Amino acid sequence: MNRTLKLLTFTGLLAATAAQAQVNLYITGSTAFRPNAYLAIRTLYGSTLTSQNPPDPAGGKNQVTWTGQMPAVFGNQQVTVFTSWSGSISGIQALNQNSQVQFLASANPGDTNFVNVQADLAFSDVFQSASPYLTPALDDAKVAVQPFAYVKSLATPSSVTNVTIQQMQALLANGSMPLSYWSGNTNDDNTPVYLVGRDSGSGTRQTAERDALFVGQTLLYATTNGCDWVIIPGFTSTSYVAATLNSSCGAAIGYVGIADAATIANGANILAYNGYLPFVGPIVNPDWTPVREGLYSFWGYEHLFQRAGAPANIGSFRAALLAAIDAGIATSTTHSVIQVSTMRVSRNADGGPITPNF
Repeated sequence: MNRTLKLLTFTGLLAATAAQAQVNLYITGSTAFRPNAYLAIRTLYGSTLTSQNPPDPAGGKNQVTWTGQMPAVFGNQQVTVFTSWSGSISGIQALNQNSQVQFLASANPGDTNFVNVQADLAFSDVFQSASPYLTPALDDAKVAVQPFAYVKSLATPSSVTNVTIQQMQALLANGSMPLSYWSGNTNDDNTPVYLVGRDSGSGTRQTAERDALFVGQTLLYATTNGCDWVIIPGFTSTSYVAATLNSSCGAAIGYVGIADAATIANGANILAYNGYLPFVGPIVNPDWTPVREGLYSFWGYEHLFQRAGAPANIGSFRAALLAAIDAGIATSTTHSVIQVSTMRVSRNADGGPITPNF
């Protein structure tokens, strides 16, 4: 072997070794679950996290990229995790169709460049069967129970404290209903209450529609800069729903996960659903008895999907991530989700019948 060939061989081995020492993982899906995924990913890095973009705290951001080491999972390899949250249905679609997802290109704080890559994992608030993307079947792991809530805007009168399935069916179909529908006061006939929500790629929207036994086309509103209400297909992230409800542009009701509900009037604007709140006590230390016992029905399982036959490093990371999420829920009193193992009821489909586990 001549010197040039030896040099080329050595260079190739170095490149292969460097590539082997790097692990890139791409996650998409549910925006409602993003704060919990965020905490678990940071836990896996621990003190060996080198850089994060955008910097912590960023649990409410729709795109975050980290780099560092995860000794318990990948030893001394460099691990970069890219997350881009666009919705549960969109996440299932991304895995099934091998479509490109936009991620922040690097973990350098302030870097706003993007890279389009196929996702490896997708969080989802709904079963794959609730999506239009049924084949190929994805490998499903239940992560947690995700309670949702109907929340009123800052400008919605105090007389609105509860919504029923029948009221939500009307609101989903019409996009707005008179305030008197809730207050019973005829003086409120000309005051509209608007529905604010997610686009068709959202598992939260799917859960709201299915739990309300709604069949039809949902009508949704958003505000302009001048506080005019206009019809839209729905927001691409739950964070935008929360921002609209946090405005004073008029009376509105929206559906969000509990983490986002806590950002609206510090959780004080969560509405009872069919007479029950999702938790008892303060939102900073919730008692999830109404969900666990089947009294409150607006919830779904959080799933973490991967493709069948995914590479071993993706499976190893998913197993570690599932364990970190479960441990985080078990040791925290402030989590916005519930351990599956603590539920006394279950359901086999989104919005389906709730049955006891005993």
